[in-house]
Amino acid sequence: MNSRDPPSKILLLIITYLPPSFPLTNDYLFETFKQYGEIKKILIFERGKTNKAFIEYYDIKHAIQARRDMMGKSITIQGGRLLIHFSRLKQLNLEVVDHTRGTQYQPHEVETQVQPEKQVQNLQNAPILIEEEIKPPLIDLTQVIKLEAADVSHTSEESPTKAIMETQLKQLERILDEDYANEVARSNLTQFDEQQQVINELLAQKPSKYLKVQNIDERVTAKMLYNIFNRFGHLNALLFQKKDNAAILQFTNVDHATISKELLNNIMFFSREIRILFHQIDNLEASNPNEEYYFGSQTKFKIVPLSKVIVFSGIYDLLDIQDMVKLVGKIQEIKLEQNCIQITMVDIYEALKVISVLSEYEYKGNKINLTLK
Repeated sequence: MNSRDPPSKILLLIITYLPPSFPLTNDYLFETFKQYGEIKKILIFERGKTNKAFIEYYDIKHAIQARRDMMGKSITIQGGRLLIHFSRLKQLNLEVVDHTRGTQYQPHEVETQVQPEKQVQNLQNAPILIEEEIKPPLIDLTQVIKLEAADVSHTSEESPTKAIMETQLKQLERILDEDYANEVARSNLTQFDEQQQVINELLAQKPSKYLKVQNIDERVTAKMLYNIFNRFGHLNALLFQKKDNAAILQFTNVDHATISKELLNNIMFFSREIRILFHQIDNLEASNPNEEYYFGSQTKFKIVPLSKVIVFSGIYDLLDIQDMVKLVGKIQEIKLEQNCIQITMVDIYEALKVISVLSEYEYKGNKINLTLK
């Protein structure tokens, strides 16, 4: 099963990096994928390090849209990266894998005859559950085959239905095994290509007074970037490429750029690990509306190593300082010194956040001065 497989109403979901404790259910997948169209059936048929499931839509265009939009995304903030393929199955037969959890849905506008004890309220606002989710835990498909074979051995004549089920199970297993092997190979090749690209970029680097900063968090602004990097080297200006989550920084000389790169490369900054490379460019100027040229204050600070201890001066109201810092980062300890306030953050990453936001910040007419200790 690969990218050349033709579009199908049935999607094969391969879910990786999902915590074992996460309660993955048919209903959870239904709520996630129903935005793209009416769902007919859902079947989770493998759990473990890699989870696999089928989703069958009533309309093929909805399956195409779901695959296009959800490919590569995570189904939860805890993980669960999605690899989605069009399935080779012609139809999703839940009876073939009756030992696994399969659920069949029906569009809300279609009336369905159900037994009185299974009638569902609010039919106009929710899909009708035709086949209830089976509660026993999932078992391997090979075990289903063994159980089927064992049942056959106790009968004098093999059931045609069971023979068909065994054949379909074997076909399903062969398709899934082939798909999984191809996906692993493709994933390994992709990871190798990405690693090789990074290595080539590192080997090709030449020292420069320009730095390229990548993987910047969406919450970070040009001013925040300037406040951080100007603390660890004299920064002239920067070109903020917000759309690409990147920026090009211009320092006064190569030495300051090198120091800043050594101190801040691969540092976690607002939930993202920033990556810094030397950048070869003649001059710094914005070339399109998505780029922001930021000049900054040009204040030259004494370059010091990273620290989680910040010293505030210019404002001596302990409660005011505490309230402002709490809005940005997590505080470990506060000390009121003779001419300043010393705040220890829980780690250097929290300290960097405070510096980026509050550096040279004006409060009640006074400029807040802060330094790392």
